[in-house]
Amino acid sequence: MVSDGDDSARTARDPMSGDEARAADAWPLRSSLALGAFPSAVSCARLHTRQVIWEWGLKELSEVVELVVSELVTNAVKASAATAADRDPGEPGAPPFVRLLLFGSDREALVQVWDGSPALPVRNAPDLAAISGRGLMLVEAVSARWGYHHVSPSAGPAPPGPRGQPGKVVWALVADPLP
Repeated sequence: MVSDGDDSARTARDPMSGDEARAADAWPLRSSLALGAFPSAVSCARLHTRQVIWEWGLKELSEVVELVVSELVTNAVKASAATAADRDPGEPGAPPFVRLLLFGSDREALVQVWDGSPALPVRNAPDLAAISGRGLMLVEAVSARWGYHHVSPSAGPAPPGPRGQPGKVVWALVADPLP
């Protein structure tokens, strides 16, 4: 979601509309990784992504996909921490986690990151004095498209959360710019 009124066609607000809407089984290459929602999850996700993209033979996309993963996982960890902080102190529950899903073909990669927070992603207007808050702006700049969709327990087959847990998925499509 863009907070400054920018209606860029590159930023999809509809659930998985367009080419990135292909069903998971339509992508020939797939990887999934669940991580505890801790700050160290970001570097783990980046390393996993680097190795998977290399294995898939998509080295020309590696740096961009790693950047996208870093930004989306960072946001998911922050959103999960906020959701966990809203829990009653005596309420039982496992520590929050995030899930990274990577899909690939011969010339593109789709990154999806799930977290249990219903809060929508917001691309902030640039603030030159701020030391953070530019992640989605970077994602928008380097991806062909990005967007999000909510996940509900009744959303159909196998949402990314555990046992159909609600939350959201933020996604970005990275395509090789050369024909």
